[in-house]
Amino acid sequence: MINKLRKKLMTLFLTLTMLIFTVAMFIMMSNTVASIQGSEVEYVNNMTDRIIEQVQHGEKIANLDLSFYATKFHTWIYLSDGLAEQSGPDFFSASLDSLLNQIRSGKSVVSMQATTEKYANQESYRTLHLIAGSKNETYYGVHSPFLSYSGTKYDFIIIYPQSPFWAIIRSYCGWYPLLWLGVFAFMYLISHILIKKAVQPAENAMISQKEFIASASHELKAPLAVIQVNTETLDMNHFDAASEQKKRVILEECARMNNLLKSMLALASSDAGNWKMNVRDADIDTLLIETWEMFIESARKQNVRLDLTIDEDYPKLSCDKERLTQVFSILLDNALTYSKPGLSIQIGAKVQTKQMMFYVIDHGCGIADTEKEKVFERFYCGDSSRTNKDHYGMGLSIALEIIKLHQGSIHLKDTPGGGCTFEINIPFEISSH
Repeated sequence: MINKLRKKLMTLFLTLTMLIFTVAMFIMMSNTVASIQGSEVEYVNNMTDRIIEQVQHGEKIANLDLSFYATKFHTWIYLSDGLAEQSGPDFFSASLDSLLNQIRSGKSVVSMQATTEKYANQESYRTLHLIAGSKNETYYGVHSPFLSYSGTKYDFIIIYPQSPFWAIIRSYCGWYPLLWLGVFAFMYLISHILIKKAVQPAENAMISQKEFIASASHELKAPLAVIQVNTETLDMNHFDAASEQKKRVILEECARMNNLLKSMLALASSDAGNWKMNVRDADIDTLLIETWEMFIESARKQNVRLDLTIDEDYPKLSCDKERLTQVFSILLDNALTYSKPGLSIQIGAKVQTKQMMFYVIDHGCGIADTEKEKVFERFYCGDSSRTNKDHYGMGLSIALEIIKLHQGSIHLKDTPGGGCTFEINIPFEISSH
């Protein structure tokens, strides 16, 4: 499922990005073509100016070497004063007469632009035609009637081939396909990396969900099997000591299932964002004393010393007192589970800059460095054999979610000499969001 999602996202990402780049590339190509064709128009106009200036300064038609322009620039030039005329060589497949007729008559003109120029203080005008040849080629046609110093009227025409669109593309934009392929390869790599990171949380969530379901099924299966066996062998007609024992086992397993379901529902509620905080100012010393009193009897029965360290002055802490008590209960319960008789457990709090640091220190078997990152995972249990049926590996997961609600953090460290130290940091001010 994740692989299909990744492929769809990559396809969508590549399609959108390459579509945008392709449109931008076509715009650049169009601008390049327009720029080249604009340069051609400017060139034709400059050639017209040079030849007209020569005539205006007294050059006779017979003395002008129009073939120089025509040969060098592949241009056809026609100049006439009605008595004499000169023209450049024929370089085009189209009929010159046909092209001249189009220019003079204005017929078959694709577009025309008229401008007025001054030559030697005399106004003249020129028209720029874009005319079609016989083989779908196009030409610029410049027609400029003007007057010389002697008052002679001249008819001046230049025909210059327009560079075809695809010829300009091949000449000036031939590297664009390589650029497109390069961008495609780059965006493919980027999309692979970004989308992999984007779907990683979803993939991890699915893996966690599968592990959660598998672990929950395993945990629920065990007490159900015990209940089923004891119920099948329970003789209700002869309720003796053995029946009492089976009844006690059934009730214990039902209680285990009830606690397990409560933990699962708590985590499910956290995942759904349905946990609500009842934040109010709390006395830290009162919170610690009440938690200590809850576990002092259990510690005494296990021959474990439970020490409480309280400073004289604590500031008020904005928190959900009931949920923080639940966190301390989880930590103390774990500490008692893995502490041997004769050892001690310490609980206390210290004021730090902008936050309160709570700690629970035990001197039990400790946790290996390779396992420290796993202790807050759901259904993780330090007792790999799961001989202790009172712990399902969800307590620390619940504690972590509660601390996150308080915008705090929880850390696990080694206790010098052996054991675990849990440190909880809660900021004094919790933002409303």
